Amino acid sequence: MKEPTRVAGARWVLRGALLFALAFANLNDIWSPDVVPNTLFAWTVLREGDFDHDEFSGIPRDSYFFRPCGVVDPARRYPSGGSPRSPGGPPPPGPYDHVCSIFPPGISLLALPVLAPFVLAGVPASDGGALIRAGHLAAALIEVFAALLLWAVVRRFTTDRWALLLLLLYWLATSVRTVASQALWQHAGVHLALALALWLMLHERPPSRRRELLAGLALGFGVVVRQTSALPALLAARWGPRGPRMSGIALLGGVLVGALPLFAYQQLAFGSALESGYGAKPFDAPVLSGLYGLLLSPSRGLFIYEPWTIAGLAGLMLAWRREGHVALRLRGLSIAWLATLFLYASYVEWWGGRVFGPRFLDDLAPVVVAASAWGVGQGLLRGPWALRAFALAAAWSLVLFNAAALVYDPAGWDTLPTNVNFDPGRLFVWSDPQWLAVLSSGRWSEPAVLAAALLSAVVLALLLRVELRTRAILGT
Repeated sequence: MKEPTRVAGARWVLRGALLFALAFANLNDIWSPDVVPNTLFAWTVLREGDFDHDEFSGIPRDSYFFRPCGVVDPARRYPSGGSPRSPGGPPPPGPYDHVCSIFPPGISLLALPVLAPFVLAGVPASDGGALIRAGHLAAALIEVFAALLLWAVVRRFTTDRWALLLLLLYWLATSVRTVASQALWQHAGVHLALALALWLMLHERPPSRRRELLAGLALGFGVVVRQTSALPALLAARWGPRGPRMSGIALLGGVLVGALPLFAYQQLAFGSALESGYGAKPFDAPVLSGLYGLLLSPSRGLFIYEPWTIAGLAGLMLAWRREGHVALRLRGLSIAWLATLFLYASYVEWWGGRVFGPRFLDDLAPVVVAASAWGVGQGLLRGPWALRAFALAAAWSLVLFNAAALVYDPAGWDTLPTNVNFDPGRLFVWSDPQWLAVLSSGRWSEPAVLAAALLSAVVLALLLRVELRTRAILGT
């Protein structure tokens, strides 16, 4: 039985509302100083009409997330001390420099419609609690739109129950609930750009120039959010299926146009369209060590925290043995996943700072989820042993990430007894993994944690009831 359009629309709204509720049901503020300049962007643009953060005198100008910008006489620039800065990053601003964020502007632009009412209502930028919660609101809304688009994609390839399971894994068994939806990091913006592009590209019908152009625009804007998004953007254009004439060029053209805001911002802020706010980040670390760290280390490894993603990677591999437009798309995205893995493996700070789990690789979580759904539709998990292994892996990830959503504190294990940013060797120690510190946290008996666990369970139960009961009524 086909669902009426009005009822289907209401169900999508309800799905989004319940996912949004899950982003707040943990009752635990998970954030990092990284998100502060991303949120302040709305205040400086709407109140000052510029990109510099000079007016925020309450924040030390030598904070690691600030850099000099604008045009200043070098003779009047003085060195300043302060918080440690990332290797290869720009120097701290001097006393006569203008101050700008080191981060690209994409996530701040996406959050602007959500944050503008706070600015216009007169919320002071000095209210740190309001900044964090407003950023949480914006990140959660962006992630909801990304998840709904991804949900629409995976339903093309598999059953509704499998689609529900995979979307719950995306939301609850990756860094989405512990990072991307919790504060205004770049991840939510990357997820939205990828999910929109996948929704436009992953069809078995031949690609049209219009869809390719729109997908390219989405992928290009992903570059404005985080520059490493150029890898899936360019490889999707290179390895896409051959459709009507000019469709591939339309996708590449869309990527270039979508990325223009980044170059415009860099020209206005730093005086050069090619000057990155991050500076000259070093990508010269030992690759083998980085690969082990990203995939298998006890405190950051993808296969330790998210072993269920092996199904998605198997789906990407299976695409090289299948025909069809979707398989061709997934081939390009598989190369993009590998390129991203090796890029971050060579990055001097491959672990991604004080955070729970493998957040860098989770930028491509929408690709892995879509590939999982396509692989399931191709019979990838048809055998009983494969299903049991997948179920066990999924259950493990659900336990880890939902425990972290309730009790994880970036100022806890990551800084005690030493800070992992200065002692990354701790990330390889099997006797004291990060996830074990979360599971054995002394906070589990706190009333707030118990209330958050109950609230999360209630919201999840409502989502499951709505989905499964509706499917039963429709006979699907």
